[in-house]
Amino acid sequence: MEYRHGLSVKYAQTVQILPMLCYNLLMGDQLYTLRKYCDYERLLDLVVFKAKNELPHVDNNERCKLVLLSKGNLSIDLNGDPMELKAPSAIYLSDRDILNIKKESKYQAYIILFKPYVINDAFTYERLYSGEFDEMEGSTIYQDYLLVRNFIFNDSYSPKAASFIPKSLADMVDIIEKLDAELKLTVDGYWPCRSRSYFIELLYKLKFCFINNSTTGENNSAFISRLVDFFSNHISEKITLEMVTTEFNVNRNTLNKVCVEETGLTCMNLLTEHRMNLAKYWLSDTDIPVFEIAKRLSFEDPNYFNKVFRKATGKSPTQYRNDSRT
Repeated sequence: MEYRHGLSVKYAQTVQILPMLCYNLLMGDQLYTLRKYCDYERLLDLVVFKAKNELPHVDNNERCKLVLLSKGNLSIDLNGDPMELKAPSAIYLSDRDILNIKKESKYQAYIILFKPYVINDAFTYERLYSGEFDEMEGSTIYQDYLLVRNFIFNDSYSPKAASFIPKSLADMVDIIEKLDAELKLTVDGYWPCRSRSYFIELLYKLKFCFINNSTTGENNSAFISRLVDFFSNHISEKITLEMVTTEFNVNRNTLNKVCVEETGLTCMNLLTEHRMNLAKYWLSDTDIPVFEIAKRLSFEDPNYFNKVFRKATGKSPTQYRNDSRT
């Protein structure tokens, strides 16, 4: 096992540490992050490990585990069911799941350990296993629940493991590196919210990768899944209709025709909906500033972001944040 106390040069160079105001208390193999900023100490049950030919703490019975297989193959037995996984793949493990590696193999993986309250304070194990959130479709908390359902249940709606398209791997690793940097290097008092926002973004992206994996053939549904995955990979960049038509080698009329038939939205409206959905997660589940959310969704002008968000939801970002917590 290789535990990373450092970071990739890419992120270490972009983060400023404030040694006189704060310090990082994450040491050794702790399964949580304990940080002190100024005079405030915060503990967050979220931590990232990088593994090689071994999965650290995968048998922990207090936390959920997300395993992202980035290189190699893995032959496992999950709750008695044999599985053969090839990178890139993801495995969702609850506090109850039992995973055994069937044979030695060479692989590299990230493993993220967390407690469900990191996504939503209401997510205790007792309430999650009761199935009560399945009855809350249409609510904000139900959208949060869909992010963690794969960890708790194993059915056709929430597979425990699946492979995803290789083109998505680089973007997922990028999100994990940002999450790891936020957990390990103190920049400001928003580190718990910002860390959770990166984790939410990763789970949101993975949700669409499972859709991709369950689709057979390049029918319209599969095409939309690939399109949404493209949006996720470039969520913080400016995306034009010309970029999409070039990427998928399709003319704009055909592109919009397929999008409208499958979703009721044109291509660019589908992109906007995708961005606004992620904004909703960040607004309801974190306290990161609205201007930062706007920038991470490629809106350079926060006022324009506010306008687009209000058009999509009928509320300003601040109103939506406040209403989601009442």
